[in-house]
Amino acid sequence: MAKPDPRRAAVIIEARQWLGTRYHHQAALKGVGCDCGGLVRGVGAETGLLSIDPQEWATYGNYGRLPHPERMRATLARFLVPVPPSRARLGDIAWMQWRENLPMHLAILSRIDIDNPSRPTIIHALSDNDQVIEHTFSKEWQDRVASWWRYPGLVSCKA
Repeated sequence: MAKPDPRRAAVIIEARQWLGTRYHHQAALKGVGCDCGGLVRGVGAETGLLSIDPQEWATYGNYGRLPHPERMRATLARFLVPVPPSRARLGDIAWMQWRENLPMHLAILSRIDIDNPSRPTIIHALSDNDQVIEHTFSKEWQDRVASWWRYPGLVSCKA
């Protein structure tokens, strides 16, 4: 079995350092507070895979607790790269349906177990749990995925 690309491993290692960070709407501070978008933004920045000018982010960062799906899609398209579902890999980002079955939640794919493919995991900031958590990416969660996205710095990664 091929080893995962070190850049993908860095995403997972960094995302796991955010575990337990309190949920805080529009924040992106490891150990202090973040929401699902802030987790993706913070992990990308800490790994050097995502560069967002604070002035530019100000244009995209003012969103409600229930983000508008089309505005969120535009933000994802501005900063990330779309990925076909069959090509989703470790460190890629699931854009999932949430309230009212509209896509407005993000999670990082954190484990794909080749020996037990029914047990992948995701890391995300979940307001219902009031913190960043990692848990099984169950069929219920997988069925919520509207699309997959990738950090620009991971586009050339094979595994």
